Amino acid sequence: MTRTVPLLCLLIVASVAGGFAAGDPPGADILRRVEHQVAGVKDYTVTLDVVADIEHLKVPPMHATLYYKQPDKVHIASKGFAMLPRESMGMQFSKLTERYAVDSVVTDRTASSVMHRLVMHPRDERSTIRRILLYVHGERWTPERIEIPQPAGAVMKAAFVYQQVHGFWMPSQLTVTFVAPAADTTAAVPANPFGGGPGGRTAARGGGRSGTITVKYTEYRVNTGLGDEVFVEPGEPK
Repeated sequence: MTRTVPLLCLLIVASVAGGFAAGDPPGADILRRVEHQVAGVKDYTVTLDVVADIEHLKVPPMHATLYYKQPDKVHIASKGFAMLPRESMGMQFSKLTERYAVDSVVTDRTASSVMHRLVMHPRDERSTIRRILLYVHGERWTPERIEIPQPAGAVMKAAFVYQQVHGFWMPSQLTVTFVAPAADTTAAVPANPFGGGPGGRTAARGGGRSGTITVKYTEYRVNTGLGDEVFVEPGEPK
């Protein structure tokens, strides 16, 4: 369970209705706009405070520092707690068009802001992920919600809240809720849908668990010129 629960931290569900109107950007263009929105963030450092309320599992609050560098370098420093998923908490939206193909787009114009719902599938045929629903804000081009359907009816939901940091839209909070069927003892859990890995299956001892994980991001430092040595793990050659 050590790896299973935190690796859910980039999964969500939502339901958006509406029509795809003439003049709306097509799916690939929406992904490029998301990529462009994060392209100026070459690196950042941020403080994480994580609270997990998980059924039948006692998890103490976590405090850590996350280091990120384009395109996909992530390091999380925390004292005495290895549960934080370094693959799943960085801003890894820089290679969406390379890693995913868009099957359809639906645009919702009924709310105060335009929201695009993209149905996508991984280009990597080895991936255990078959379908991803990505909800993108139609003005600031930030991923607002994400859904990845899971086997055996598991339900996972997440939502981002953003703040502006030095002119960039950066996450201030990520809230994840999930409900896993009790009979599902081998729930498929992707390591990180935006990290490009093939994904895999992770045993969930004792059956499925339900819960909520809340991550708060504070004290951002953006584009400070982080060196590659920050991301070398213990035992790895520098």
